[in-house]
Formats: sequence, structure tokens, C-alpha cells
Amino acid sequence: MVSPANSTNKDNAATRGLRSESRDSLFLLGKMGVEGGVALESVRIRNLSPTGMMAEAPTQLAVGTDVRVELRNLPAVTGRVVWATDGRMGIAFTSEIDPQKARQPVGVAEDPSPSFIKVPPGRRPGLKLS
Repeated sequence: MVSPANSTNKDNAATRGLRSESRDSLFLLGKMGVEGGVALESVRIRNLSPTGMMAEAPTQLAVGTDVRVELRNLPAVTGRVVWATDGRMGIAFTSEIDPQKARQPVGVAEDPSPSFIKVPPGRRPGLKLS
């Protein structure tokens, strides 16, 4: 006979297995702070999914703390700490995000050189064209 505690552990293990398949392992930097607080601190994001993330932070927050997370290329999202241990925290977002956008480069910077210095490709400056 299976006790209710054992069936719950099996259900949690199955859920963890499904959840880990949909998460992207990565290393990103982001900012996170207590919702309604003033300061945000840098965090390392170790994995990310549409509904949550695992982050490493210098300050460990208590389970149940509402947080605000800022990731590149995405609007700020709110969430809640669902687990915390050894400097790592699991955050469940209140709304879904697109994790692929956080992986995209921020943008291509424009060449700051003045236009009179820029040389067309294939032409070396100082050589006379014949």
C-alpha cells in the first residue's frame, strides 16, 4: 500500500522531470529585487523557462517573497520565490515570458568612427585606383 506522502513525492518527482525538460540551461546576468523595493541587485540566471527561473544571488530571499526581475530584451516581470537554498533561488513568474528573447544579442552597435574615415570594403586607403 502506498502512503499519501509517497504518492506526493512521486508526483513532485514527475513534475520536476517535466519542468526541467522545458527549461533552458544558460548563464545570463539579470537584476532582481524585492517587489516594491528601491534597489535591484545583480543575479546570475542559471536556467530559464516561460514560467520561472533559477538564480544565484548574493542575498538569499525567503520563500514567498514577491520579487521583480529584469532580464535583457524583456520587460520587467514579477514573481515569487518558491524555494531557496545555498545562494540559489527558484522564482515562479506571475506571467509567462519568452526565454528565447533573453538569449538574443541586445543590438548591433553603430560604428562611432566619423564617415570620412570609413573606407569602403575592398579598398585600401592611400592606393591609387587605376
